[in-house]
Amino acid sequence: MKTFKQFQEETQKLDEALPLLAAIPAALKIGGAALTAYSAGSALNNLRKGKFKQAAFDAIGAIPGGKVFKGIRALGGAKNLAKAGSFVQSANRLNATGLTPNAYAKGVDKTFDVATKGVQKGFNTIKGNSTAKNNNKSSNKNKTTPDTYSVYNPKVAYDTGKKYKQTIGKAARGGIKSSKA
Repeated sequence: MKTFKQFQEETQKLDEALPLLAAIPAALKIGGAALTAYSAGSALNNLRKGKFKQAAFDAIGAIPGGKVFKGIRALGGAKNLAKAGSFVQSANRLNATGLTPNAYAKGVDKTFDVATKGVQKGFNTIKGNSTAKNNNKSSNKNKTTPDTYSVYNPKVAYDTGKKYKQTIGKAARGGIKSSKA
């Protein structure tokens, strides 16, 4: 059981860390605003280049779901309709369906990738795993899969199906006659 003095020391350490925890929501808000501005800028650049479809997707990323909710409510829409509109906007903004690739979603994905790598590196450091050891084990020098994929790969045997093979066999024996005789 902890003594009162140990309890006070731990409480003081937590109180010292509290201002840092209060800064996290502010940092997230600033990051969201930066991604929104980036998405709007990307939409303008795509409009200048004549890429209208991509400009529309990027413009979707510049509109927050909360603004959609307030807009629907201001036009006299029901609360549930406003919630649905907000949800759809947020899903499109974050490219949850995979059908609306926009600058905002790309920025969010990149941020999550960097954060995941940082957390993973910190976890490996705490656990005592060296990243150099893990990289040597995971590097596969004898890769058999190509780095890029194309429609046709001559090294892969394609299965064309039983009926196709049967018709080829009949044609070779003279069983099927072509119409251009």
